[in-house]
This record gives sequence, C-alpha cells and structure tokens, in this order.
Amino acid sequence: MSEAVKTWHATTVQALKSALQGHQPDNLPELDFSSGTEFQKQVWRALCEIRAGQTLSYGGVAERIVNPKAVRAVGGACGANPIPVLVPCHRVIAANDSLGGFSADMKWKRILLSREGVRLSGL
Repeated sequence: MSEAVKTWHATTVQALKSALQGHQPDNLPELDFSSGTEFQKQVWRALCEIRAGQTLSYGGVAERIVNPKAVRAVGGACGANPIPVLVPCHRVIAANDSLGGFSADMKWKRILLSREGVRLSGL
C-alpha cells in the first residue's frame, strides 16, 4: 500500500471516529464528490461548513449556496450525499426545528445529533 493511501486511510479513520463521538474532525480526508452534479457538489461543500453541534435548515443551506428557492433540491442533494457523517447531512433539519429526513435510518440522525449536543423536538 502506498504512503499516500496509508495517510488517506489514517485521516479517514480518525475523522470518522471523531465525528461518531460527536466532535468536529480536525482534518478531513480528500473527499471524492465526482459522482454528483454541480448543484449537489455545491450543497455538499456547504454541508462541510456546518460545524459539529450546529444545525441549518434546508432553506438555510439553499440561502448559503445563493439559491434560496432550491429548498427541495437541497433535500435531494442531502439524500444523495455519498459520504454521510463526514459530509454532515445529519445537521440539516426542517424549518420548524424538527428532524426532517435522512438518507440512512432516522435513528442514526438522532444519535449523531444527540452526540453533538443538539436538542430538537424530534430527538
């Protein structure tokens, strides 16, 4: 195994451990967004800016990417996220501070947010 692959693997393991413990990873590995559309990539990059313990509504993400009418499309991009946990789509919630959706079992969204100290009506 090459040194670059070993480094990527170690960075990924550490970032995932940190995220699953409810902490913001110090370093993220290089993330491959090549499977997404340009819109999805824009959303996924915006998700990476949401820090552990914080949430943003689907509308908030749409505003952050300067496309405020794309609320439903943001939800679709979250659902298509190829790297859940490291690209924290679990931090995106509905406008009424309820959980909204999640590409994996909703149990995981609750667990991840709870570990980060987020308290919502749906937790």
